[in-house]
Amino acid sequence: MSSNRALALAVGLTVLPQMACAADGPARCVDASVPKHAAEARHGKWIELTSDRWQFLRGIYAMNPQTPPGLPFGDKAALVEIDGRSGGLVFFIDGDKACTPMAVPNELLTMMNDVATAKISHEGSPL
Repeated sequence: MSSNRALALAVGLTVLPQMACAADGPARCVDASVPKHAAEARHGKWIELTSDRWQFLRGIYAMNPQTPPGLPFGDKAALVEIDGRSGGLVFFIDGDKACTPMAVPNELLTMMNDVATAKISHEGSPL
């Protein structure tokens, strides 16, 4: 999980000054090109997520005690993955703005991929 924190810190240091100055648009949002270019500069990938993955992550965001209450901004999401680091960082996209970043551990990436491929896993005990 420490690599997720390092990724969030690296992107955050690039994004926070612009977030503080952003007068237009929702709070905690910056032009999406800022985190996208920050990821690319660190040999990372900016992956636009499918609607199913976005909906899944909205639920995770809403239930995550480390995120603000409620649903995230936007109507889509993008995942940033940096080569050699585990996990990633999700940005919820509102128009041309990247909003409400959320760290995503590898375990959640696996579940997100299962959602995308409609893989059903019946873990746990039946009722």
